[in-house]
Amino acid sequence: MTSPARDRARFVLAVPLTAALGVQLLDPARPEAGVRLPVEGLAANGAGGAHASALSAAMEVAAYLALAPSLAPDEHAVSHAVALQLVSAAPAGVCVHASAHLDRRGRRTAFLTAVAQVDDVVVARAQITKTVVPWV
Repeated sequence: MTSPARDRARFVLAVPLTAALGVQLLDPARPEAGVRLPVEGLAANGAGGAHASALSAAMEVAAYLALAPSLAPDEHAVSHAVALQLVSAAPAGVCVHASAHLDRRGRRTAFLTAVAQVDDVVVARAQITKTVVPWV
């Protein structure tokens, strides 16, 4: 893993919400491959499944990591629109795998598609639009 990719992955996993949810890289050597979200603690909805907000957060992290390789060292990206579809339940005690694909990158806007799965079952899909901003 290159140093910039490692630094961006470390940065996004250290965000307090991400850390509190227990989000982890699927493959530390390839952060752009996505993340794992254990359905427990804050990620659980109290009724035996994953909380929709936890799924959304994991998919936003996956989208950022998918976009990161196309960001210049002086660029960062923030979500400004998320359209989330909850397709199926993710039961408590499992790990959800979230991955994303960069559909299009413009000068200041990026469009991504994210998917959350348990094994081969899709539990959520999202269209995420990120604004590319200066890295401060």
